[in-house]
Amino acid sequence: MKNNTSVASLNFPLVTSLDFVKRLTLVGGQAFLDVAILWACFNAVKVFWGVDSIFFWADIKIFFYGAALICFYSRSLYSFRNWTFWDEMREVLMASVMLLLVIALCLFAFRLQISRVLVVFSVVLFAPTSLLVRYFIRQAAVSAGFLRTSVLIIGAGKSGKLYAQRIASHTFMGCSVLGFLDDNQDKLGTNVAGAPVLGKTSDFQKVVQDMKVDEVVVAIPSAKREFLSRVLHMVNMRVKNVSYIPDIYMLATFSAYMRDIDGLPIVSAPRGLMNPINRFLKNVMDYVGATVALVLFSPIFLYVAWKIKKDDGGIVIFNQIRTGKDLTRFSMYKFRTMVPNAEEKLAEILKDENVKREYEVAFKLKDDPRITKIGRFLRRSSLDELPQLLNVLKGEMSLIGPRPFVPQEIEPRYGNMAQQVYSVKPGLSGMWQVSGRNDILDYQQSRDLDLYYIHNWSIWLDIVILFRTLQILIKADGAY
Repeated sequence: MKNNTSVASLNFPLVTSLDFVKRLTLVGGQAFLDVAILWACFNAVKVFWGVDSIFFWADIKIFFYGAALICFYSRSLYSFRNWTFWDEMREVLMASVMLLLVIALCLFAFRLQISRVLVVFSVVLFAPTSLLVRYFIRQAAVSAGFLRTSVLIIGAGKSGKLYAQRIASHTFMGCSVLGFLDDNQDKLGTNVAGAPVLGKTSDFQKVVQDMKVDEVVVAIPSAKREFLSRVLHMVNMRVKNVSYIPDIYMLATFSAYMRDIDGLPIVSAPRGLMNPINRFLKNVMDYVGATVALVLFSPIFLYVAWKIKKDDGGIVIFNQIRTGKDLTRFSMYKFRTMVPNAEEKLAEILKDENVKREYEVAFKLKDDPRITKIGRFLRRSSLDELPQLLNVLKGEMSLIGPRPFVPQEIEPRYGNMAQQVYSVKPGLSGMWQVSGRNDILDYQQSRDLDLYYIHNWSIWLDIVILFRTLQILIKADGAY
């Protein structure tokens, strides 16, 4: 998923000679490595197939190397932007597809007698290898201080704190938060997300003089136009980049991108999952993905079922009523993780007022005594949700989508926005899953993330969420 949360960004070309030398060294080194990797892939495929063809003539290989560099350059892969690993992955894959198309066009135009299979396998091998090398190069460059971006955040509220947490979790970006500026007197001298509140917005010039600031992020979604204008005037020619984090609700309900028509800015909004074609593509992905996953996980599925049955002899899979598309109800499948008489025990547990208050807030307990030994493991690993693949095949759920809450949670969480959120099928995972799970999301954040997903859906976004879900499941953070 992109970290580029700003809709307004001004770049200022303040690059010292030392910065220029560092960046030039990185660009040259990365370009050399890309050529070396492509050369290695050509030769690896050649050795594997045991052939010797015109494909490996020097002049043709040099042409292909040049084409690879141009394709990668066109996708800004030598700019070393402070984007996330997922952004880098997307651009490497796009550049590799472009390279494959260029090579195919040349083979057709010049009628070269080259094995198309060798070409395809060479590029297919090149893409992940290049991405892996880029990952380690970026991490090494960040550790050495070559790509370190110092960020000053104006606004120490929820948006500023969330942005600081996000960039801290993406070390690939190379960003570090120097601190915050905020006009709230109570926040001065405190720490937010591990960084100090250095002063008020009026202290900006002094902070920039005392500290090396590369980027300023305005994280005050409710900021007035006059305030933003004043901030931009303050930072003009003093930092390299200025970004503004708008209200996430605005982005969720009006996924804006800008066009220019002879100097007239036009704001447009893609339809996301409101587009019938996109819904069709998503349904195809769901059915294919669920089928493949069931086949791959069938041994685990059978083992867990046997383990639950062996534990206490109770049912293996239980149904729970959840809210589905268009606010209809459906039976969601899960592996049983509680004792058979869980409902009866709940009434007894809720006699404790502290426990009752916790349950009324989240409709679950962090240390629930009703959970079995195998059930606790299943919840921590989220394997208890594996049977929901059957709900996907039944057309009741998607692999990725809004969270399938129980009906009584819908009103307090979404209110009159519920119809918008559940205009699509709920998912096994979603942006709520990769943004903190049970630990950090409040009702509004959960709603805004769901709306953002619906209006900004893309195949790539689903792929990124699936990868990040696997990453989170391995860590088992926020699940209970």
